Amino acid sequence: MNGHIPRHKERLDRRAGLNITWNATDGLIAAVFLAAVLTGAYFGSARIFIALSERELLSENISNISFIVLYGMQVLLMMGTVWFFALHRRKARLRDLGLKYYSIGKTLWYTLISLVAIFAISFIYIIIMSLALGIEAPESKIETLIMNRSVSNTVLLVVVSFIGPIIEEVFFRGFLYSAFKKNWGILPALFLSSILFSLVHLEIYSFIPLFIIGWLLAYMFEKTRSLFPGIFLHAVYNLILILILLGQLEMINIY
Repeated sequence: MNGHIPRHKERLDRRAGLNITWNATDGLIAAVFLAAVLTGAYFGSARIFIALSERELLSENISNISFIVLYGMQVLLMMGTVWFFALHRRKARLRDLGLKYYSIGKTLWYTLISLVAIFAISFIYIIIMSLALGIEAPESKIETLIMNRSVSNTVLLVVVSFIGPIIEEVFFRGFLYSAFKKNWGILPALFLSSILFSLVHLEIYSFIPLFIIGWLLAYMFEKTRSLFPGIFLHAVYNLILILILLGQLEMINIY
């Protein structure tokens, strides 16, 4: 790669209203900073909450409180890095991150096609892992929270189906993907942003499906120049998964 995307691609971005003023260095620094701070925050906060719980200084809602606090910290840090590197330091606009209107009709159509593809790929992946490799799918973090009733269903629905998709699309697609694409081109940006998206979920078994989903969301952003379709797809996908898990829990309770 020559370090820059072709000029015709830059012109396309500008015509789409995207002026990418931040670069790959900003993206890498932001990603490393975020990983380091969140790791420290998670371990530090976990120790504090455990200590307070053991001394009965907090109520039995400790899991609910800790989940909200920790996720709130993640949201603030992710949005804080985007604000600092793109909006503050490089004087970009929210529109440059892809926060702009896109056709509702096309968004619904792209979402339908993408959901069919994602669930088909996930089904095939599970079959291969189970039958060919003998590896069964472990419980996901969300599934564990639902089964243990450690966090209220309302909080999970709001975070997983609304807040999470918005924050993650702004950070991974609007900010990171655009930064990597500016210096290294489309394919490296698709690959690297998707890897980071998969890694941040800390789900070893689901690394490949998450990578594919991250690639699809980044590709959708590249084609539409808007985060709106990706946010909608991300939200609907997460909502379907959590409703399936909640439905399974109710069936277990019935029997």
